[in-house]
Amino acid sequence: MDSLPDGSTVVLRAGSVKYMSGNIFYRFRQASDFWYLTGFEEPDSVVVLEKKQSPKGYHMTFFSSPRDAHKELWEGPITGQEGAVKHFGADDALEIGSLTRQLPNLISASSHVYADIHNASSLSAAQSSRKSLMGLLDPVFTHRPIHTVSNTPSERLSFEVDSILLRLAERKRKNLGKEVATLRRVKSPAERRLMKGAAKRSARAHTLTMQYAQPGMSEAELESWFQHKCAQSCDVGDGLNGGCQRLAYVPVVASGRNALTIHHTSNDQQIREGELVLIDAGGEWNGYASDITRTFPVSGTFTAAQKVLYQAVLNVQKKCISILCTGSPHPTSVSTPLNGGEAAKMTLPALHRMSTKFLADELTSLGFKLDPYGREVEERLYPHLVGHGVGIDLHESSGMRNDELVEGQVVTVEPGVYVPADKRYPEEFHNIGIRIEDEVLIEKDHGVVLSVDAPKEIEDIEAVCQGKIQLR
Repeated sequence: MDSLPDGSTVVLRAGSVKYMSGNIFYRFRQASDFWYLTGFEEPDSVVVLEKKQSPKGYHMTFFSSPRDAHKELWEGPITGQEGAVKHFGADDALEIGSLTRQLPNLISASSHVYADIHNASSLSAAQSSRKSLMGLLDPVFTHRPIHTVSNTPSERLSFEVDSILLRLAERKRKNLGKEVATLRRVKSPAERRLMKGAAKRSARAHTLTMQYAQPGMSEAELESWFQHKCAQSCDVGDGLNGGCQRLAYVPVVASGRNALTIHHTSNDQQIREGELVLIDAGGEWNGYASDITRTFPVSGTFTAAQKVLYQAVLNVQKKCISILCTGSPHPTSVSTPLNGGEAAKMTLPALHRMSTKFLADELTSLGFKLDPYGREVEERLYPHLVGHGVGIDLHESSGMRNDELVEGQVVTVEPGVYVPADKRYPEEFHNIGIRIEDEVLIEKDHGVVLSVDAPKEIEDIEAVCQGKIQLR
């Protein structure tokens, strides 16, 4: 609140339960910004923060579900209004049912209202429709609250809140998500510890999945095994307990030519002898995501073609990570002063351009005939960016992608190559897809690879796959 101008009010909205079909619900996950600022885990809640001249600098009004014995019998304890004051520091706590009556009064005197509109396109269409159909007949009609078709009380509430916010003068409405993204971009020491914990647990699951995989298994079985190992309580040496509470995203388990599909998430094929398996998966631990990709030979040994292509991608990734960690793709000695991390003044687009050049050089050395003036690598063989921010969400700080990386950011480094069965490319590499991804914490003058525990050197991967290294 200190960073916002005087006269500011923040309207922060929780997530709602999503439904697969009928009344069959998905497991609830709180809206990221709401959880970041409140730590509150219950759906259908709203927090209004008014900037005030007071010791803490703001007044918090907390709208949430009331205690309900019958509902709690089915769904578990509800914090209620008393709990919102006692445990979450609310100055006022009201039932969520009163929100649409109270909210206009809370924001009416504000000069700046920071909020996010959830259903802007639907509301705009509804507003345009009734202006065109009813405005001429009843001028008062266009100033009444907008009601749109929705299936649940949560959806109706969301539309009603959007309607209230959209009736504010446009100059008063400010983008809340942009402000929170700036805060979330830089991780505190506690957040960094949690992200390291998520990465260590996910790296362990990757290692155990390599160890478990065998030809003839299905991609779905490896997905299930990975999720089991992420959730399993284990000692990863950080002094913190418990496994991951959920997966951070739908895993990619892509065997053989399926790896040419960057987001192959159907995971419905049988894994055949001699194929590579690409697993892009990570757990979410205490609210923070991990994002790791490893590619390994299900039979335990890389073929000659798989090995050289894998090493090419690994060389690219190690150079990119070295730039973030030391400031140079080729550090000369351990005594050389570090100039990585924030000091490198690196952006992800700049790192991507470097990765594309590195990959083109590697592929050329393997016999690929690439147009030196074309965009064949970016458009066909490596069509995704080298990395992205990660934190509470899998993809964070996307609106600041062109900014220089700063101390406290966590980013992925994930070059890949996806070779189609195209006569322009050497036949021995056809239908091979490889991606290697790690998370890097940006420090002042260096970087730290959070996912270092997941094997990626060829010798280490083969040793794990062959059972020469046993992790329990």
